[in-house]
Amino acid sequence: MARIHCSLLTLPAGLPLPERLARIARAGFDGVQTNPPAPADLPRFAAALAQSGLAASGCFHLPESAPAEPFFERAAAAGMVSLNAQVDGYWRDDAWQDARVHELITLSEQFSLPFFLETHRHRLTQDPRRTLALLDRHPDLLLCGDFSHYTVMSELRAPWPAEWSAALHRLALRCGELHLRLNNGQSVQDPLPAVDRTQRREFEELWRTALDATEDLLLTTELLPAGIEYDRTDLAGTPIGSIWADSLDLRRQYGRE
Repeated sequence: MARIHCSLLTLPAGLPLPERLARIARAGFDGVQTNPPAPADLPRFAAALAQSGLAASGCFHLPESAPAEPFFERAAAAGMVSLNAQVDGYWRDDAWQDARVHELITLSEQFSLPFFLETHRHRLTQDPRRTLALLDRHPDLLLCGDFSHYTVMSELRAPWPAEWSAALHRLALRCGELHLRLNNGQSVQDPLPAVDRTQRREFEELWRTALDATEDLLLTTELLPAGIEYDRTDLAGTPIGSIWADSLDLRRQYGRE
């Protein structure tokens, strides 16, 4: 089985960090995924992480004008095992995007920190066609596959069109990480029990392609709560389903025992 991490955002932000990490560890996850801590927060983060026994992987959002190096520095200082990013600049030309990707790959090598570019709409990887072209131009680039963004972007419902399915499976072959989220094609994230069985099978086959392609794949249950815009709520704003229960279901299915 692959390594499986849980997003720190899945647990209530009001809980102390040591308690959030302890819950993730008790649930049987191998690690936690979170933003690389700022230098002032590093001692507190390092102490809580060591106490939990978890590994840590990093994630961040990179605006067009922001330098990437500080994020790599912070992730390396925290001992993170990898780093993924949503990278702005989807509207820029190929030369601009290529320079940005080259910067990220160079920093990955400089800090000896595996880097995965997240598939995310409204980012460099805004759609499968552009992402495949980016991979063709950068054979060393690996992805963090959050395919929920593409199914929403095109409102994909099972059975997925053959052309779309083939493109997504090509992308899965270049993944070093997967974000395990499912949806019915209208919301980025749906509760697991609400996802149609045939739609879930399409996602699971896509994930299996990535799992079969590498022995060192990182899986992350990046299920996000109320206030982060991806959760499902009723008209009163009450969350529908349980992202923690769904995280545990995914861990039992894909995690190591």
